[in-house]
Amino acid sequence: MRRGVSSANANWDNSVAVLTGDFLFARASHILADLGPEAVRIQAEAFERLVTGQILETAGPGEGRDPIAHYLDVIAGKTGSLIAVAGRFGAMMAGADESVVDILTQYGERLGTAFQLADDVLDIASDSHESGKTPGTDLREGIPTLPVLHLRARAASADGDATDRELCELLAGDLTEDAAVREALRRMRAHPALEQARRDTVRYAEEARATLGPLQDCAAKSALESLCDAVVHRAG
Repeated sequence: MRRGVSSANANWDNSVAVLTGDFLFARASHILADLGPEAVRIQAEAFERLVTGQILETAGPGEGRDPIAHYLDVIAGKTGSLIAVAGRFGAMMAGADESVVDILTQYGERLGTAFQLADDVLDIASDSHESGKTPGTDLREGIPTLPVLHLRARAASADGDATDRELCELLAGDLTEDAAVREALRRMRAHPALEQARRDTVRYAEEARATLGPLQDCAAKSALESLCDAVVHRAG
C-alpha cells in the first residue's frame, strides 16, 4: 500500500513499476528543457544527488562512520534534494532574487528530510488506515530506518540493557511471518527510540520553518509554514 492504494508493483510487477518511473522522469526532463539550460543543469545536479544517496544507502556507512549521520546524508540526497530543487525552481521561475532562491532551496532540503523521517515513524507507529501503507514494511525488508538506528545506538551504549539487545536481535532475525512483524511493531512502538525519531522529525521541520524567517509575511509564506506543521502532524 502507498498513499492509501495498492502500489504499482503490487498491481503489476517491479519491472513495470520501474519502467513507468523511468518514463515519467523522461517526460519531466522533456518539459524541463523548455525552461532553459540552467534549469536542466539544476535538475541534473539534483538527480546526481539522488543517485548518490541511493549508492550511499546501498553501500552502508563506512568504518568509523556514525550510522545515524550516514542515514541522514542518505535522506538528504534521496528526498531532501528533490524538495530543495522544487523550492529553487519555484523561486527562480517567479523571478525572486538570489537570497530568496537560496532560502527556499534550504527550506525544501529540510522539509524533504523531515517528510522522510515522518515516513520512518509512520512505518512503525501508524496502522495502514492512518498512513496509507502497510505498517512494518521497512522492518520486514530489513531497512534500517531512523527508529531502528536509534535503537541500535542505545543497545550499544552504556545506557542499553538486555531488552534493547533482545529487540535488536528480533529485528535482525526472520520477519517474513506476520506474527513476527506484529511483535516487532508492538515492541518498537513502546521503545524510546520511536519517540527520539519523532523529535528528530520535529527538529527538521522547525529548521525548515526557521529558514523562512527573513521572508516577508504573505500568503505564500504562511502556506510553506503550514507544510511544516503538516509534516509534524504526520509523525505525531
